[in-house]
Amino acid sequence: MAGEGNGDEGWRRSGIEVSALQFGYDGQPPLFARFNLCVAPGSRCLLVGANGSGKTTLLKILAGKHMVGGRDVVRVLNGSAFHDTQLVCNGDLSYLGGSWSRTIGSAGDVPLQGDFSAEHMIFGVDGVDPVRREKLVDLLDIDLQWRMHKVSDGQRRRVQICMGLLHPYKVMFCSFFCDFSVQAA
Repeated sequence: MAGEGNGDEGWRRSGIEVSALQFGYDGQPPLFARFNLCVAPGSRCLLVGANGSGKTTLLKILAGKHMVGGRDVVRVLNGSAFHDTQLVCNGDLSYLGGSWSRTIGSAGDVPLQGDFSAEHMIFGVDGVDPVRREKLVDLLDIDLQWRMHKVSDGQRRRVQICMGLLHPYKVMFCSFFCDFSVQAA
């Protein structure tokens, strides 16, 4: 592992460390067995794999969405990803993923939508730097007049990404790109 044996343990205070992770869903074979990972601060990593291979599950574990093992199995910014709620509350850790949906009887997951504007959602987040907000809206090509019950899935996703990035973060896990289809020409 990075930092072992050289006395330089500083990366642990602001990096990501997974030690001997064991995880599987009930009734299923384990997805991870004795899994180890170290990511230094400032790194950018791309997680690639086949559908159903555990990419989103791993990101959710790293973001503290699943409790696994003890407090030291998954460490982010020197805190337990699941137990240290300050990581999320103070904005240091961000997880962008999943969908805005709710389960409705036999219809299953239905996109969460209502007759409100993208502007209402984006400007409804408190404590945002207005310059940052304006840059994100421009970069993601968001029309603030979009009505969320009339937009496409892609437009809804862009509003969701914008809202997730309105506040700065130190560590971000993003699983949106797992949802995109790629077709060969």
